[in-house]
Amino acid sequence: IKSIINFLSDNVQINNCRALYLEKLPEKVRSKSILELGAGTGFVGIACSILGASDVVITDLDYTIALMNENIALNHNNNAMDDDRSESETGNYSFSKIKCQVCNWFDPPDIAEFGLSSTHPELIMVADCVWVEELVDPLMNTLEKYCSEETQIIITYQQRGKGAHERFWSRLKVFDCVIVDTMDRCGLEKPDSFSLIECRMRRRNVKLAS
Repeated sequence: IKSIINFLSDNVQINNCRALYLEKLPEKVRSKSILELGAGTGFVGIACSILGASDVVITDLDYTIALMNENIALNHNNNAMDDDRSESETGNYSFSKIKCQVCNWFDPPDIAEFGLSSTHPELIMVADCVWVEELVDPLMNTLEKYCSEETQIIITYQQRGKGAHERFWSRLKVFDCVIVDTMDRCGLEKPDSFSLIECRMRRRNVKLAS
């Protein structure tokens, strides 16, 4: 994977941790329609494709698109060279259904524009995207726009500032969330400064007509 020049080492660690978590629990992505927000290099989305997701859309701002496309091509070529080994040995799944697309949280496109195989993504991935308080509401509004009640969200989080931290946890209240103990769940050790959070939209109460 090629990186962005100003891509912080913390962010790389978070992506590595999340990819390892999915590698240990591939059923979380296998045969699922996946959307990644704030994908950066595309590392985790590409990992989802290799692990057998049905289709993956990795998104970020327009300046990242060329790099994500390059990384998709690099990994496609590398996996294609393993054609003398079986799919079960290599984890070599088709990259034909992974693509990258611009998604600005301040003006997110309609979910239909991503061309996913399902009406809503079955899994949304978010990694270390809460940098400043001003980004929290746009990110959370985008999540709420793209989620159905069946969508699972996996967020890898590191606290960056008091205001952003408080706003982030306040906005998470619309979701049912679990902070995952990765060592207990799958034997994965992670830095104490990182949290891995699994969420689902809380089911809305439907009032029956009298």
